[in-house]
Amino acid sequence: MQANGATSRQEVLALVAEQQRQQAATLLRIYNYYRIVVGIALLVIFVREIGERLLGTQNPDAFLVTVLAYIAINMIIAGMSLLVPSRYFDRPTIGFVIVALDTLALTLLMHFSGGVTSGLGTLIIVSIAAGAILVPGRISTALPAIGTIAVLYEEFYLSLIPTAPPPDFFQAGLLGALYFATSLVIQGLSKRLQRSEAISLQRAAEVASLERLNRLIVQRMRTGIVVFDTAGRPRLVNASARGLLRLGGPKGEDDTESLIVPHILLKAFRAWQADETHRSEPFRTEAGATEVRVNFARLANHPDSEVVTFIEDNTELTQQAQQLKLAALGRLSASIAHEIRNPLGAISHAAQLLQESPALEKADLRLTDIIQTHSKRMNEVIENILELSRRRSPEPRILLMREWLEAFKEHFNEAQEVPVELEIHIDPADAKVRIDPRQMDQVLTNLCVNGARYSEKVTGRRWVALKGGVDSGTERPWLEVLDEGPGVDALQLDNLFEPFYTTEETGTGLGLYISRELCEANQAQLSYLPRQEGGSCFRINFPHPQRQTA
Repeated sequence: MQANGATSRQEVLALVAEQQRQQAATLLRIYNYYRIVVGIALLVIFVREIGERLLGTQNPDAFLVTVLAYIAINMIIAGMSLLVPSRYFDRPTIGFVIVALDTLALTLLMHFSGGVTSGLGTLIIVSIAAGAILVPGRISTALPAIGTIAVLYEEFYLSLIPTAPPPDFFQAGLLGALYFATSLVIQGLSKRLQRSEAISLQRAAEVASLERLNRLIVQRMRTGIVVFDTAGRPRLVNASARGLLRLGGPKGEDDTESLIVPHILLKAFRAWQADETHRSEPFRTEAGATEVRVNFARLANHPDSEVVTFIEDNTELTQQAQQLKLAALGRLSASIAHEIRNPLGAISHAAQLLQESPALEKADLRLTDIIQTHSKRMNEVIENILELSRRRSPEPRILLMREWLEAFKEHFNEAQEVPVELEIHIDPADAKVRIDPRQMDQVLTNLCVNGARYSEKVTGRRWVALKGGVDSGTERPWLEVLDEGPGVDALQLDNLFEPFYTTEETGTGLGLYISRELCEANQAQLSYLPRQEGGSCFRINFPHPQRQTA
C-alpha cells in the first residue's frame, strides 16, 4: 500500500508539473499578445498626440525608435511561440528573460517621456505580476528588484540632465515598493492555487484509483453483477454476468448501450420493483445455459436509486440439495433393501423353481416368465437406487476432451454386443475438461446406449455423435451427444429428467435422472436440446477447467 501511495503521489506531482508547464506556456503566449497591444497603443498615442505631448517629451526620436523595436521584438517572440513547440517556452528561464527585458524596455520608454511622472512605470506592475506566475521560486523576487533598481537609476540619470524635469525619487520608491508587494502577493496566491490544484488532482487520482480498484474487483468477482437504472437499462455488467447470462455485444463493463438484457431477467427486475420482498425462482436465459439465481438491492435508500443485481450460479446450491437428497435416498435404499429385495429374491427364486416343475402346463409357464421379467426389472430399480445412494464424492481431474472421449469410445464398444458408430468431433482440439472420468463415463454410456437404440429405430443403424467445444463467452467447455432418433415430444420435456419417468415398458426411468445427478456432482449441467434436422441432442456444460467452485 505504501508503494502504491508513493507511486500515486509521484504521478500526481508529475501531472501537476506538466499542467503548470502547459499553463506557463499559455500564460506566456497571452502575455506576448498583451505586450504587442501595449506597444501598439503607446505608438498610436505618441503619433496622434498634437500640441503638448505626454509621451516622448524628453526625447521623441529615441521614444519612437524604442517603441518600434519593442513592438517588433514582441511580434517575433509571439510568432516563435506559435511556430516552435510549446515545450521550449514553458521553461522559467525564458519567462524571466522576457519579463526582465520588458521591464528595461518600459523603463527606457518612461525615461524618454520624462521619468516616473509620465505614469508609464505602472505598466511595469503588470510585467512583475506576470513574472511572479511565470517564474516559480525565489528567482521571481529578482524581477521586482530589477524593476525597482531600473526606476531609481532612471530618476538618478534624469537628474543629471539639465533640461530634464526634476526627478521624483519618492514616487520612484513607491513604485519599487509596489513592485515588491505585487510580486509577493501574486506569488502567495499562485502557490496557494498550485497547492489547491495539487490537492485536487491528488484526490481525483485517489478517487480514480479507488474506482479502478472497485471495477477490477467487480470484474474479477465470480458472482455476476448487473447495475440497472430505474428504467431497467444496464449501467454496468461484469464478466461473470456476461458469461452466466450469455450476453453478447461489447466486452467492456461500461459499453452497455447496445447490450440486450434477457427478457426473463428484466421480468424478474420488474417484479422486484413492484414488490421488493419478491424472490424470483432460478432460471436459464436460454436452453443449455447455466441455471442462475438473482437477488436485487438498491445502491441507496431512495426510490430513484440504481439497483445492483447479484447473479449466482445455482449449481452449488443444487449440489447441496443433491447431497441432502442422496442422504435421504441412502436411508430409503437401506429400507428398500431390507423390506423389498429379500422378498423379491424369494419370489424370483420360487418362480424359477416353479419353471423347473414337470407338471407345469405351457400356459402357466408363460406366467412364470412374466414373474421373472418383472422381478428382474424391479431388481434393476433397486440396484440403481442403491448405486445412487452409495455414490462416492467425485475425484475431478483436468483431461483433454478428445483423449478422454477416444478412450471412452474404445471401452464403450468393447462392452456392447452390437458395435455403435461413435463419431467424435472436438473444436478446438486442445479443449480441456475438469471431471471425474469414471462418473462421466457412466453418464456418456447411458446417453450413448439410449442414442444408439433410438437411432436404430429410425435409420436402422446404431449411430451416435459426440461434438465438443468451448463457449467463447464463458470459456466453459461443452459436449453434445447427438442421435438420429425421433426426438423428445415437447410435452415430455418437463418430466424428462424426473426419476422413474419412462416412455418404454422395459425402462426403469432412472437413467437420465442418475446422469443428471452425476453431472451436477461434477459441477456440470445436463440439458436437452431439440435438433432442427431431427433427432435428439443432450448437452453437457462443464465447469471452467481452471476455476474450481468452493
